[in-house]
Amino acid sequence: MSNIVPEQTEIHQNELLERCAGLQKQENIIEIMGRETGELGFAGNAKLPQLVYLTLLTGMFDRPVSLLIKGPSGAGKSFSLRMGKYFIPQSAYEEFEGMSEKAIIYLKDLSLKNRHLIIGEASGMADGAGRALLRQLLSEGKVRYATVESTDSGLKGSELPILEGPCGLIMTTTATGIHPEDENRMLAVDIKESPEQIKAALIAQAEGIIQPKSKPDTGPWFALYEYTQMLPKDVKIPFSKEIAVRMPNTHDKVKRDFPQILSLIRASALLHSCTREKDDNGHVIATIDDYRIVYDLANEAVSQGLAKSVPDNIRSLVEAVKAGKPFEELSITRLAEKLGRDISVVSRNAKKAVDEGYLIDTNAGQGRISKLVVGDRKLLSESAMPSPEEISRIEVRSLRKWPA
Repeated sequence: MSNIVPEQTEIHQNELLERCAGLQKQENIIEIMGRETGELGFAGNAKLPQLVYLTLLTGMFDRPVSLLIKGPSGAGKSFSLRMGKYFIPQSAYEEFEGMSEKAIIYLKDLSLKNRHLIIGEASGMADGAGRALLRQLLSEGKVRYATVESTDSGLKGSELPILEGPCGLIMTTTATGIHPEDENRMLAVDIKESPEQIKAALIAQAEGIIQPKSKPDTGPWFALYEYTQMLPKDVKIPFSKEIAVRMPNTHDKVKRDFPQILSLIRASALLHSCTREKDDNGHVIATIDDYRIVYDLANEAVSQGLAKSVPDNIRSLVEAVKAGKPFEELSITRLAEKLGRDISVVSRNAKKAVDEGYLIDTNAGQGRISKLVVGDRKLLSESAMPSPEEISRIEVRSLRKWPA
């Protein structure tokens, strides 16, 4: 039992708020965080680092959010991850560049309770027992593992120390996807691969050499993180049912995505707790602004995961094939020429497009030159999450029914 009395807790909270230097009073802290990534040399849209940051904040909950970042080598996966981590103290996560499939259960001093496990490349955990251990950690909140050891009296079964959660997982991968049972437990983000994004990154690197920028002060950010850890975690989301009834019900994955959406909303509400109302028990009440932040950062990943939308890299590929001559069968090389992209990137995306039915390879087979035509699957461009405006209108109508 903790020996900290309420008065000491309040004093510590006030000290943390002073160290926040006014950050806690800002209307959109996520937007400020995105701007500060520019001072770290990040170019272009900061949605992915912002999503990483908000994901790491959910480690304090019983259902932390898990994130998979997909993209070819050199696309900026690790840099985006590093930008999001910059604003979070290292105590919030445990990071490994790679991991063999069973290593996690043999790390005796590893503590993942209310933290995130970050694995720099998913391939080592992609097969065999590694998958089962990850699923148990994410779904059950702990890992129990029995092994066999050799003793003087023969073989003996024993249980390794239980790896306690709850824990969130963040992984990057150069593959177009990992095992479906694992990916279904995560929000999967396809990193942007456009030539414009590449040029912006090059310019940012050049400008950083010409005129180096001072890095943002992490002190206020770390103090704000610590302050959120001290608040009651039972955040109230008055409009959660309105979101639920408008989510698509055609895909089982929505039952795993919806709790992650709620966790992100709760994280935003706690982050902005100094500008949010509280109920009689001191619990923070989330607002439409919190939902708007989450919608902006996560809707694309949720929509693609629930097959309501298609990643830009797949869409551009299919549209290029569709724009060809009638009955024309395009090779990967020809397609790369039409798109002005590297053949390895196009080959990677084409494989995914074929696997998911957006394209058909009429000359499939080892060693054969691919001949691609448009498949039967439609290129959808729908939103899985209801818009903030729609939820806001519903809330206004509800308030009108109950006059003060």
